[in-house]
Amino acid sequence: MEDKNLLLKYLDVAYDSDEEMDMELDEMEEVMSVMFVMEEEQHMIPRAPQLPRDVVCRNFKEGHDRIWAHYFTPNPVYGPKKFRRRYGLRKTLHIDFLFQFMINGPVKVDTSPFSNTCYSYNCRFRMARHVFNRIVDAVKLVDKEFVQRHDCTGLMGLSSLQKCVASIRILAYGLPADAVDEYIQIGDSTALKAMRHFCRAIIKAFGATYLRAPNQQDIARLLAEGESRGFPGMLGSIDCMHWEWRNCPTAWKGQFTGRYKKPSMILEAVADHKLWFWHAYFGMPGSCNDITMVLRSPLFSRYMECQTAPVHFNVNGRAYDTGYYLADGIYPDWIAFVKSVRQPMERKTQHFAAQQESARKDIERAFGVLQARWAVVRGPAYGWDKRAIGEIMKACIIMHNMIVEDEGDGAMNTNFDSLGDLADLRTGILAQRDAFVRAHHKLRNREVHGQLQVDLIEHQWTRLGARLSSNGATM
Repeated sequence: MEDKNLLLKYLDVAYDSDEEMDMELDEMEEVMSVMFVMEEEQHMIPRAPQLPRDVVCRNFKEGHDRIWAHYFTPNPVYGPKKFRRRYGLRKTLHIDFLFQFMINGPVKVDTSPFSNTCYSYNCRFRMARHVFNRIVDAVKLVDKEFVQRHDCTGLMGLSSLQKCVASIRILAYGLPADAVDEYIQIGDSTALKAMRHFCRAIIKAFGATYLRAPNQQDIARLLAEGESRGFPGMLGSIDCMHWEWRNCPTAWKGQFTGRYKKPSMILEAVADHKLWFWHAYFGMPGSCNDITMVLRSPLFSRYMECQTAPVHFNVNGRAYDTGYYLADGIYPDWIAFVKSVRQPMERKTQHFAAQQESARKDIERAFGVLQARWAVVRGPAYGWDKRAIGEIMKACIIMHNMIVEDEGDGAMNTNFDSLGDLADLRTGILAQRDAFVRAHHKLRNREVHGQLQVDLIEHQWTRLGARLSSNGATM
């Protein structure tokens, strides 16, 4: 009875009679006895033995020494030429080989060292050795992940060279993470972690230099290049590219699925004739098109805020103060875009359409070289995090520009809210608001857009006539 009273005092329960109290306690004892029996039976059931962790004793030093002996010693197994290309022959590809390929189909290529043809393929590092060394030194400074150190057991960990080589191999070949284990002696999870840190370090170390808007000197060079091709005032070509997202979350598939019937993300880019990317905006869902990309792109947000360098040029006797990009027909009729002529009937419009479509292929060539150089961009993206996929795309574009800067013409072988600081449209700042409105209307002026196209048609036609006259031919 005393035990019951103590239990009731602990439970803080009051009963009207002793019989009611006894019935309640008897029920509690039955439930506790059943639970005790079930617990005993559960402990009697034999459980499957838990397997120990699979520990692979990788020789990190052997992997580092192998890479160093193959590529970085004074007398490496694979010299500087083979560092850039696995097979590199001496001369350029003859034009007669191209004609044979166009007429007769695939042609057998002689890849011997004494052959007169050149067919370079199977690039390893996609860049020269001094460019790779520059990248390794930079990522060690901006990210401690690439600094070699001892682990908790006192063993020396992976070197920065091993992690950078593993990252480059995954990006260049589009390999799974465990495919680089045997050569580099690095685990798959460690390789993926190193690749993510590598992309972030590339963006942090080189993004401000190799993924920037053109300055005044760059614009002067672009204008001179456009003038030589018959397009005064041209700043490059603009277009969009879809990158399939294989592991898109199910809840987002409707938003990221567009005309390709598979989830994808869009890259908007501007490139010049040398395949340098001057603008890259990535991450919009695949259900969008080029028009919606332009409306969200920071490219024209900077123009609205008057943060772009001034551009002045003359075409057909008229002066213009806004540079333009060559675009396809889906883009709006803004002064910032020069499009081809749909169904040209006259010879001068046919000539202009041919020249515009030829020059606009710069951006298509840039996309093709980017995908050929970094196979991870050519295939579907297998990541789960949209931000990590965007970092891979930006890192590949930055390294592409580094290769273009280093090799010149030889390099041709081969979040939604990131809009920057918007203009302040509060009522109290009338001057800034009026400037924003004027820039907005000026950019979307269809009359100036049409007049610029007409002037460029006349300019191209006059340029063609002058060239034919100098050759003694008639139009």
